[in-house]
Amino acid sequence: MLQFWPKKIRSQLILGIALVHLVLMSIFVADLLKRQYSFLVRQGQDQALGLAHDLAINANVYIIANDFDGLERMIQSYKDFPHLEYAMILSPENTVISHTDPNNLGKTATDSISRGIGSQAPGPPATSQPTPRILTHDNHILDVAAPVIRDKALIGWARVAINQDYIYGNLTGIVEKGILYILVAIAVGTLIAILIGKRLTGGLHKLIAASEKIRSGDHHIRATPSGGYELDLLATTFNRMLDEIVANESQLKDSEAKFRSLVENSQVGVFIIQQEKFVYMNPVFEKQSGYPKEELLGQVSFDVLLHEDDQPFVRRNYEQRMATGNAADRYVVRAIRRDASIVFIEVIASKIIYNNAPAVIASVIDITDRLHEENRINKAVIDAQERERMQIGMELHDNVQQLLAGSLLTLDYVRSNVAGKESLEALDNVKSYINEGVTELRRLSHQLAPSMRLSGNLSEKIHALVQTMNIANTINAVEIEVDDLNIPLNEDVQLAFYRILQEQLTNILKYADATRVSIRVKRVGQQIILSIRDNGRGFDPTERREGIGFENIRRRATAMEGTLKINSAAGAGCELSLRVGAY
Repeated sequence: MLQFWPKKIRSQLILGIALVHLVLMSIFVADLLKRQYSFLVRQGQDQALGLAHDLAINANVYIIANDFDGLERMIQSYKDFPHLEYAMILSPENTVISHTDPNNLGKTATDSISRGIGSQAPGPPATSQPTPRILTHDNHILDVAAPVIRDKALIGWARVAINQDYIYGNLTGIVEKGILYILVAIAVGTLIAILIGKRLTGGLHKLIAASEKIRSGDHHIRATPSGGYELDLLATTFNRMLDEIVANESQLKDSEAKFRSLVENSQVGVFIIQQEKFVYMNPVFEKQSGYPKEELLGQVSFDVLLHEDDQPFVRRNYEQRMATGNAADRYVVRAIRRDASIVFIEVIASKIIYNNAPAVIASVIDITDRLHEENRINKAVIDAQERERMQIGMELHDNVQQLLAGSLLTLDYVRSNVAGKESLEALDNVKSYINEGVTELRRLSHQLAPSMRLSGNLSEKIHALVQTMNIANTINAVEIEVDDLNIPLNEDVQLAFYRILQEQLTNILKYADATRVSIRVKRVGQQIILSIRDNGRGFDPTERREGIGFENIRRRATAMEGTLKINSAAGAGCELSLRVGAY
């Protein structure tokens, strides 16, 4: 029903008043009909019973005198009574002794109603004297009877039937007049509603017209008072609000002009993204991306400028920022310029309202040169660390290990010249301790300088590392698969793979609670891939973690200009994958 209800206030007012008049007048007419019907029914019953009683009194004389001709003339005089169907005098045996229709004289009434009123036989008075009664009453006929009494004895019945159709004729007239009154009331109410609605909505229409002109750009127009207190107050408030908007808009334009001047002359790239499309970019960002703004604004998604490996992270960050406002404010990703070259950019993003809609504004700094310089420094630091480790490993191997070997020879000499049993056992214990020290020293020297003994063969180095770290004591199964490469990897790549594997295996032993580890080195096209996978407890890679293990791994991967991926989730283990160029 609500879909047919008008939307305009004036139409609602007119229709509402018309409906109120319709309902109220309909209730009034219905109540009038009910009251009139009850009145006519009671009046008809009273008239019929009075007529029957009058007929019974008049018939009494004629019946006593056995003057049936006079009785017939008397009953015919009732024939012109309004709406009379018939009048008759019945004997106690229900025989018609007088009737407005002479054809019914001498007949016996055998219907159930007549038998009911004639059940009292003539004779001495009964304990209760018969009284006038209504025999039947429906929509078409009212039939009543009154007793004819002589000396308190029943000598007959006077029956009268009145046609009831006249009642409905009267009601029909009332209905017709009621409908007329309803229509008049609706017309009058509608006219009044139109006048009231015109006065009420006239001021609103002026406000609407003023707001439309303001929306089209005319901010100098103001609403005029319409004469009504509320509408005048609304117009005054509207004008005050408009004055404030104009003042704020002026300030906003000044701020926007200053902001645009600042952004346009900024030394960093700036862009605004709305609904995943670029809606603004400054000249520096055009230069950084290599695209003219005509090719990007409102045309393509921001994904086209991102390296495929960084697209999921940036999209997730954007969606999270738009949904909750909580996301990483600063991050580094790889961007693809128009000439297909890859640059590293640092992005600082935040959520704003732009053109009355949520958007993301971000500043962009090209850090490619800085990262290259950091990579060079990282490589130099890593090379220095490896040289220091190599030197320490060689010192342990060449000097300390030789000293321990000399100590073993001396102990053997001393043992040959000692005869006491206790002394021999003590020397054997010392010799056992020195042997354990030699073994531990050899393990440490291998970890510090893996290429010292196993140059040129990465597979052997990996097996040796797994063995020296005693992984088999904690992990049930370790799978190692190294492809036969056509060209052996140079020592820098081998050393980087060795150190990353060493760092990740240490993490697995400390934190993962894994039972299976898989180590694979394979060549795919022009790239070498190192993959380390475990079935441990896993973790969320996006959470900041304490320690320097992963940071060392990332630094080595960056120094090699490789691509590092860490896929993990709670309860799903971890897979570390490193891709580097095959050189």
